[in-house]
Amino acid sequence: MMKKEMNQHKPAGKWEIFSWCWYDFANSAFVTVVVTVVGGVFFTKTICGGASWAEFAWGTALSVSAALAMGVGPFLGRWADRKASKKMALLVATMVCVVGTVLLGVPTWSVVGVIGILVVANGAFLLGENLVASFLPELAKPGKRGRVSAYGWAFGYLGGLCSLGLALFLLRDGGEAAARKVFWATGLFIFLASLPTMLFLRERAVPGEIKSEEPEWRMIWKTIQGHPELMGLLLGLTVALTGLSAVVGFASIYATKEIGFTLEGTVKLFVCLQLAAAVGALVTGGWQDRAGSRVVLLSSLGVWVGVSLGAFASRSVESFYWVAAGAGLGMGWLQSAGRAAVAELTPIGQEGELFGIWGFAGKLAGIVGPLFFGGMVALFGMRGAILLNGAWFLLGGMLLARVKLRNGKSVVEPRG
Repeated sequence: MMKKEMNQHKPAGKWEIFSWCWYDFANSAFVTVVVTVVGGVFFTKTICGGASWAEFAWGTALSVSAALAMGVGPFLGRWADRKASKKMALLVATMVCVVGTVLLGVPTWSVVGVIGILVVANGAFLLGENLVASFLPELAKPGKRGRVSAYGWAFGYLGGLCSLGLALFLLRDGGEAAARKVFWATGLFIFLASLPTMLFLRERAVPGEIKSEEPEWRMIWKTIQGHPELMGLLLGLTVALTGLSAVVGFASIYATKEIGFTLEGTVKLFVCLQLAAAVGALVTGGWQDRAGSRVVLLSSLGVWVGVSLGAFASRSVESFYWVAAGAGLGMGWLQSAGRAAVAELTPIGQEGELFGIWGFAGKLAGIVGPLFFGGMVALFGMRGAILLNGAWFLLGGMLLARVKLRNGKSVVEPRG
């Protein structure tokens, strides 16, 4: 077994918490610009020349990178716990993502080369999400983590908007050269915005000792078996996030085909959703610290059920803006509260490993949700699929209602 001792530091001050939040601000640029808005169009039209297989290649690359991050995450987190090197691992993951983003804008790569860079850069981004989240239990005492997580998520949504604004400014002249500049600028954006985290976030752990010669995968499995409440929480979150990932993956398609949004209107809709998500995250934090995670998580899933019904019933652009605002609130609500709830159930000394497992759950949802939704579209059409997708939130709520979550106290003790 692994024995951990922690330096007896007080929880982080305001400046260190603010520095930690900057990472959410920084890495939102990658998912907003590279994955969601610019990267897919650039890859399919410019790199692949509009080939019929281009969308499949793009989706496959993202799925492969997510699968790699799922597999690596718990092992990397366990290593970081053992070596007290979460910050070093975060620095390396960030720089790999930054360099990969810049390289995507270099005009010399073949299709295979771009796919390889995308897999590595997106995988590093996903691992960075796990690692930065693993600092949350150290930054605040139990009962204070909800608002800290909320600050990070809200600031992250603003970072996504800022990076999107930068990308749209660079794309104003159009053309391949402008698109390539977006990747260079986004890489620089991520690097500069992550500097406060790299400079001021502290590593509080001390190296541990391994007393077992069992393989790492077996030790991770023992960790899963040894934390039934945390695994119950992650199961419920995985189910709920499966529904959320489907909405994120198909929102623009649904808005265009079923509601009648133009490309310009879709961008405006995305801005509305991001702003609402920032608000949703902010209002969640203090409430979660006062009322506990269960109430907040179940309430967020109630919002998502309402969003599913609203999207099914909506027939106009105006009404769909209200649906998007509700989706944004529910998204910020669910993601921020979920991360904080995991922090409350994470023992001291296992932050990296358990947030690696948290990342595994989130990435699994990100793969299953869009695939399942696509199958439902084929069977029932877009409107039928968006309605049935609400079942994920109902099932997630049923699972989360069974998890013991205490307000202000962890239900687990630090491991010695």
